[in-house]
Order: sequence, then structure tokens, then C-alpha cells
Amino acid sequence: MRTDYEGFTYPEVDLSTCVQCGLCKKACPIINADSNSNEMLHYPAYAAFADTEDVRLRSSSGGIFTLLAENVLHKGGMVFGAAFDDEFMVSHIGIEHIEEITRLQGSKYLQSRIGNTYYEAKVALDAGRQVLYSGTACQIAGLKGYLKKEYPNLLTLDVLCHGVPSPKVWNRYLRSQEVLHNGHVRRTFFRHKKYGWKTFAVLFEFANNTAYEQVLSKDLFMQMFLQNLCLRPSCYACAFKKKNRVSDITLADFWGCDSVCPELDDDKGLSLVLCHSIMGRTVFKAIEEKIVMEPVSLEKALYGNPSLVKSCKKPEQRDAFMMQMDSLMIPQLAQGYLKKPSLSSYIKQLIPMPLKRTLKRFLKG
Repeated sequence: MRTDYEGFTYPEVDLSTCVQCGLCKKACPIINADSNSNEMLHYPAYAAFADTEDVRLRSSSGGIFTLLAENVLHKGGMVFGAAFDDEFMVSHIGIEHIEEITRLQGSKYLQSRIGNTYYEAKVALDAGRQVLYSGTACQIAGLKGYLKKEYPNLLTLDVLCHGVPSPKVWNRYLRSQEVLHNGHVRRTFFRHKKYGWKTFAVLFEFANNTAYEQVLSKDLFMQMFLQNLCLRPSCYACAFKKKNRVSDITLADFWGCDSVCPELDDDKGLSLVLCHSIMGRTVFKAIEEKIVMEPVSLEKALYGNPSLVKSCKKPEQRDAFMMQMDSLMIPQLAQGYLKKPSLSSYIKQLIPMPLKRTLKRFLKG
């Protein structure tokens, strides 16, 4: 794997040793994107959250992943997902114990390095153990290409992906925070819920017992990420943005829930759940007693979650931003390229959720 000047890694073939077997093409998730997708089964979408508040608050949305993971681990299975390493980069790991789930909880807005986890999952599957493998849709497609066959004991779950930002941008941002706070980061938490689920609040805790916490409108990394300035080039034309997914279950934040199912919108986190296979539907039903949920139409779910089927747009300034990453400090980059949030969006973040609902009812009635 080679890392380019933007910080993204790409595979490089050693042509002097290649035997032209064609296995890379057979396993490639992009070349085989259409053949790997599940046939669209017309299950309803669901708005759902865990009925245990602690599980919900430790999760970025509704805590459904935690319940699915617990279900697999209680049966002696393995769960694979993304976790921060000691350098606060993200890698996939496999866990076998309930207490390890905390490492996999929460959003991590970085591309996760798969490492040896496809092989580890195959070993567990061949041994007859149940496996839950979670990741982005392209990572699930990569797993399917690696395994080359279906396993009845495999549950795949894709987490709806906006796109993956440059690890180089993230690393520079993290180091800048350490300089500002005169201490090494010891914990990061994207999307913590101190100010509510919808604020996209970021929390860093440092070794010197100081902390940084900020909402989206004031955090530079989250703005650069969500304004699409530092995404991997392939994310602007993602082959996996479609209704027919390669996974058994798709999980996402249920944006737009205030219009679709306002009675479930208490700003503590709500998941959108899409089942794409009989396996996915069966496993989701197995945790129904532990969740609060409501079926919704796929059309209504798509209204607030276009990332299910549409790639994010590449900004005109994106390439210039990446070219200047090495010569400018993070605040200078942000000042030169970030669009300032509108006054209306800033005001919306300041209004408490109960007041928002009251205003909506007043305006409607």
C-alpha cells in the first residue's frame, strides 16, 4: 500500500512478480459492485432506539449496533468493527467479550484500516461461529469479495457513510489540538450528546486533565469533513450509494425524523434501520424487545438521508485545499476554504429541542 500526498493509501501491484491470475479483479468490490448487491426485499425502514438510556447515550445515534453486537457475543460469536488505536487512527478489530463493545461504539470519521480482519472473520466462520462484521458499504463488499462464498453464520452491517476524510488532515488537526492544550490526547468522542444528538459536538480529553468540546459550527475538522473538502476522491462517485445494498442491515442516523416520526425525536439519538436480507430481518426481530421503534416508508427515510443513494458533491476548491495542506496551518486552511455557516443554521443549533417542537406545532396550527 502506498500513501499519496493527500494522506490516502492505495494498492500498488508489483508487476515483476504478478502472475496475471486475475484474482484481484475477481475480488475487487468496485468491478463487482452490482453482482454483490442483495436483491431488494421490500421490508419497511425503521426508526429505532435502544430502550436502555445508557446504551443510547454512549452511541452516536440510537444504540442499535450495540444490541446487535450483544446478541452475537452472547452466542459465542465474534464482532468486527472500527476502533481507535493508540495514535487515534482507526483500524478494524475483532472482539469476543461484551465489555469490549465500548471500543466499537460511536462514530469515527476516518477510513478504517482493515488489517487482517477479513482473514480473522473467515477463520471464525469456518469454525462455525456466528460473526457480525460492520463497516462502510465498500468494506462489506470487500469482505464478500474476499470470502468468495455465502456463509449462513455471517451477519454484515454497513454504516451509512458520508465519505472518508484524509487521515493526514485528521492527524494535523489532532496534533494542533495537542499543541493548543499542551497535552497528549487520551480520548476522542465524535458526536457526544452533551448538547443533544443533532449538534455534532466533538470532545477531546487530554493527559493533563484539560478538555476541548465544541459543536459543529465551531469545530474546524467537522466543518472541513462535512463541507466535503478533504474526502477521498472515490467518495465523490461512490459505487455503493444505492437502495440495493451489499449488507444484511444498514444503520444510519435518522435525519429528518422530526417530520417523519416526531414522537420519537427527543434529541437523544435515533437510528434508521434498513434490512436487506432474510438474515438481517431475522436478527433485527431478535432484538425487538429491547428497542423502541416505528416502521416508516423507504421514501420518507430517503427524504432526510439522501446519502443512502447519492454521493456527496466535490467542491470546486477541494483540490486546491489538499494542495495547500502541507504549507498552511489548520486555522489558515479553514479560514481560506470553509464556507461560514448561515445565521439561520447557527440560531437553529441554539434552540432547545422541546422549544423547536413547540414552534413547529404553533406554525402548523
